[in-house]
Amino acid sequence: MEIQHLLLIDIDGLRGDIFRQALEAGKIPNLARLLGGPSAARGLLVPALSTAPSVTFCAQASLFTGAHPKAHGIPGNQFFDRFGKHNHGIPRHYAFDVGDTLAVDDAVLVFTNRLAANCLEAPTIYEIADAWGWRSVVAGHMYAKGAETWLRPSVVDLARFTKGGDLFGMSSQEYDRSILEKTIAHIKKHGLPNILTCYMMGLDHESHVHSPNIQLEYLSTGIDPLVGKLWAAIENALPTEDQDKLLCAVFSDHGQISVVPDDRHSLRLAFPFEREMGHLFDALGLDVHDYPGEDPDCDAVVASNGGMAHVYLRNPKESWQERPDFETDVLPVAKAFWQAHQSGEYAAELQGALNSVLLRDVKTHGWTAPYQALIPSGEIVSLESWFANQPAELSIDPVARLDNLAGPYTGDLLLISNYAEGFYFSGLLEGVHGGLHPADSCATMAFGWPHACAETWQQASNQIKNAIAARCAQENGRQPSVADLLTGLMSAISMVEK
Repeated sequence: MEIQHLLLIDIDGLRGDIFRQALEAGKIPNLARLLGGPSAARGLLVPALSTAPSVTFCAQASLFTGAHPKAHGIPGNQFFDRFGKHNHGIPRHYAFDVGDTLAVDDAVLVFTNRLAANCLEAPTIYEIADAWGWRSVVAGHMYAKGAETWLRPSVVDLARFTKGGDLFGMSSQEYDRSILEKTIAHIKKHGLPNILTCYMMGLDHESHVHSPNIQLEYLSTGIDPLVGKLWAAIENALPTEDQDKLLCAVFSDHGQISVVPDDRHSLRLAFPFEREMGHLFDALGLDVHDYPGEDPDCDAVVASNGGMAHVYLRNPKESWQERPDFETDVLPVAKAFWQAHQSGEYAAELQGALNSVLLRDVKTHGWTAPYQALIPSGEIVSLESWFANQPAELSIDPVARLDNLAGPYTGDLLLISNYAEGFYFSGLLEGVHGGLHPADSCATMAFGWPHACAETWQQASNQIKNAIAARCAQENGRQPSVADLLTGLMSAISMVEK
């Protein structure tokens, strides 16, 4: 028995515990069918962690390249390319989620001009499969590099979905349905490709607006019926004798955590009014990037990613491409953030807002320098030491995830918000992700081969588990992550040589 088709169901923001709960309670019969039925007789659930930060563009890049952020080059929904590698040598702040600086063009270009995909520095599964002669179709996703067909959401639908409001808005279920309808229409016209990716953003959007408490209901009543319609179209498109050649995966990029939806807990850097972090840079005499287009002509850039924020610092006498001095450019700003957290000095709005201030010395160790932790007393300690002395329930596998983040496009500082008190780096929301907490870090990852015989599935299941375990062991014993989706898929496909 061989695998000739992959069905990849990508549900943005779905917490791993919610998926398991829904599966065990029988609330998602159509998704369960992809795993062999209600008892998941042909399914394997992997407890996978998101990237750090646990945000969409970073984690989705890991899902579809199999690479960690330090290798694929997308360290967040927002980040700063101080070298201008993808911008003709001109430093550029990217805000694929629009962000505080209202970079609307970035959010549009993600789906109209492949902006995010063009920043990838690792090959996608579609590029790998193209070498086998496989045909790929990608529906609704931002990373379609290498796919034969990209079924993009319309700009109008995106605008209505994200910014339309009550009058002109598009509901999450309407948006997800539009993606599914395009996918089904394509299957009916062109048949089933070798790889079909279907990406649904509605659950994540609902979680931001209504808190993660909405996830079980939306998964069961919003997503599962759509998957049923898709599955019916797939079965109609596949001859009976070929249905045992379809491998499925149901997965997400990150989870969600509830936060406090008020101005006190929402930490922003938006000109001219929402400048909670801006006041700190003002007090230090640093011009911080706080409006669109200011990118190269400033001393500091903040890239907000929910539970985490990159801070990029420039030696005022040098260009952005030069390494900042640790003692004069980096350390004073890191200490100022702790002082603001402890006493409100420099920025009263930051008092009580931080969990961790991490920093690194790229002047000495280069652009891939690892992070260390600055403790409130001013001493610098290892990440292992810092997190060993933090409440264990606040983070999961933090050292490995942060080590797999540090690279040329990450900040000189990395701020982690105080989730325990409801703080986050974003506009007002009910639910957030981006940090290291189990709630926003534990993603969904399930493999299924619904029409395989028991013996073949057992062999494939063992192969997937062993391949992921071997990779984790080789990478310093880390826990399984979203970067292991491809590890699992490739190991199952390798049961039959291409």
